[in-house]
Amino acid sequence: MRRRIVRMAGWCLGLCFVVVIGTVAAFFVGYARTTIPDPNTKFEANTTIVTYADGRTEIGSFYEQNRKSVPLEEIPRHVQDAVIAAEDRSFWTNAGVSLPGMARAALAIARGKQLQGGSTITQQYVKIMYLTQERTMSRKLDELFIATKIGRTQDKRTILGNYLNTIYFGEGAYGIRAAGQAYFGVDHPRDLTVPQAAYLATVLNNPTKFDADDPDAGPLILGRYRYVLDGMTELSTITARDNAVYREALPPLRKKPKGNRYAGPTGFLLDLARRELGKYGFEGDRLSGGGLRVITTFDATLQARAVAAVGAGRPQGVQVGRPPGMAVGRPPGVQVGLASIRPGTGEVAALVGGNDFLESQRNWATLKAPPGQLLRPFAITAGLTDRSRPFDVPSSGNSVNKAFFRLVDARRGHLVSTAAENAGVPPIPPADRAAPGLGPDALASPVDLATAYSTFVADGRRVPAHVIKEVRDSRGKVLWSAAKHPGLKPVRAFPSEIAQLTGKVVGEGRATTATGLSIEKRRLNAKCRCRAQKGLQPLASWYVGFTPELSTAVVYRAGSQGESALPAKGADQWPVLTWAAYAGAPVPAGR
Repeated sequence: MRRRIVRMAGWCLGLCFVVVIGTVAAFFVGYARTTIPDPNTKFEANTTIVTYADGRTEIGSFYEQNRKSVPLEEIPRHVQDAVIAAEDRSFWTNAGVSLPGMARAALAIARGKQLQGGSTITQQYVKIMYLTQERTMSRKLDELFIATKIGRTQDKRTILGNYLNTIYFGEGAYGIRAAGQAYFGVDHPRDLTVPQAAYLATVLNNPTKFDADDPDAGPLILGRYRYVLDGMTELSTITARDNAVYREALPPLRKKPKGNRYAGPTGFLLDLARRELGKYGFEGDRLSGGGLRVITTFDATLQARAVAAVGAGRPQGVQVGRPPGMAVGRPPGVQVGLASIRPGTGEVAALVGGNDFLESQRNWATLKAPPGQLLRPFAITAGLTDRSRPFDVPSSGNSVNKAFFRLVDARRGHLVSTAAENAGVPPIPPADRAAPGLGPDALASPVDLATAYSTFVADGRRVPAHVIKEVRDSRGKVLWSAAKHPGLKPVRAFPSEIAQLTGKVVGEGRATTATGLSIEKRRLNAKCRCRAQKGLQPLASWYVGFTPELSTAVVYRAGSQGESALPAKGADQWPVLTWAAYAGAPVPAGR
């Protein structure tokens, strides 16, 4: 028995020895056969075209920005160390490759998952300058061999200098000099402060994820920024005392200048497209220089009508059941957001986020505001879903608001909140689930509410709102399609019969469009109010109109950040007038 164990142990050791020798031999054979290719001609990259849903009408484009190279000798140590602290703290001593990182990448490729960080600066430089962006095992092996050769044949300072002049920092900025100009208005890296250098090192890890224009990215950026500062302390670039001062807040950014392609309302469409493309792996040089053709969900005709409707203020010739003087245009400082969704698909057919993206990047179609009475249908849905007992609500004149509050109380706020969230309304804070009207912190954007209301005419199904329909390469090959993306499949919000009943309760009627076609419609108009010093003041005025073809939400807010109160009179009419102008439908008397 003992001899058998010894024999088996010997076989195992021998097998391990053969595997190790074979692996080492394979590495050296691959290394010997690998030659360093010529640098990529990516600086002659093709422009990516973005079109409307028809695939022909152009919205705009993404393209490479100017790159101004700077010798490493002119880049201060604190700027160099910030990047090293962020991306590769053993840069000066490693062989140019990270074997643990390569192993993680191989496992991710085998599982079909998104590749994560972990590459050394040398590997990143090789990927940028010598290889493609494809995510395959053969490409990772090429990266391993070339990075090893580069690490042995090129000086570390040469590698770092080339890396700092080619890496993408976001905002169309390639290289450290362009990044300093884009984010801080600093013309030369020598003038970057330590916090500014640390911030640039923060965003280069993932410019889409660490986008300061994204309201949800703030905590992520600050966490990564502090990680970089800790690395700079570890490298003795800054003291612990300086670290404690710098980590308190991010350095102020300049107002980022955009190209003319972002001018006007169209800039919001391009910005949304860029953000969504980043989620699907199309970012950096792959987006700006990949020669792609991006087909969005935006309908050119509907988009033009939406922009015209928002710009018109009060549509001319519209008859309303109130004195005309109450709704003549809108005063300066009032913001408008409009989102129009195709029920059953989640495609954003039209969107107006503001007047000019160059002046303000606040997208009023995606920013959240208290929806107020617009959550009433989901109290009804909750009531219809809970069939445990009938429920009668006492009438209160012509107002249904008290009935809504009673229904929320009777059905419990969490049931109403769940129904709203299932339809697409963002999660409602626990403290507001039991509050009247679901509380003041229940927030939603026009995109959220247009999506939620679309479930009433989509058989109770919800599809997440999205703006990208298809991505093709320069040869026309489809690289990505919304129709095949698992995250954009319809999900059941509530049963079909519940959706239909809720739609009928919300309000039904017949409306004639400007083209003379009769369409079925559901509509609900609401003002969200909160208590100000001198009584109730409306903070947001809403209108949602939906048909089987389109679900459209319009919101009016006041102030540069939506913090001001709307006028006490007339503001309730603005959203319905805008919706009517967009939909080409008459406004009913009394609205």
